[in-house]
Amino acid sequence: MPAFRPLTALAALALLAACGTPLERCVLRAEREVRLLTEELAERQGNLIRGYALETRIVPRLGPAWCRDSEGRVYSCVDWVDTLREFRRPIDPRAERARVALLEDAIARERRIADAQIAACRTQFPEEG
Repeated sequence: MPAFRPLTALAALALLAACGTPLERCVLRAEREVRLLTEELAERQGNLIRGYALETRIVPRLGPAWCRDSEGRVYSCVDWVDTLREFRRPIDPRAERARVALLEDAIARERRIADAQIAACRTQFPEEG
């Protein structure tokens, strides 16, 4: 699973949560696990469709950069630059299908829990709902 997608999504959700009402923040917290599991399910299903997984890695390479000399002047130079690259990783389709089934069960279970928590959120913050 690409490590940066969940982090990006969580950062975006954190920004949204900071701006939301107390009810919206409560609902967002209640649905967090469902969102994470759903994201992983989509990735696993994509792996099955493609026949391989995509793995993101940081790969250093030489590239253009801005450097400073001992007096602080900036000049163009060649330096190591980290780049993100996606690599194909073989999968075991049977194991991937089994994981998809487990994720679907987990999502159903977590959805029931989230629905109960959302009902509690609506009770706690009735003026907003």
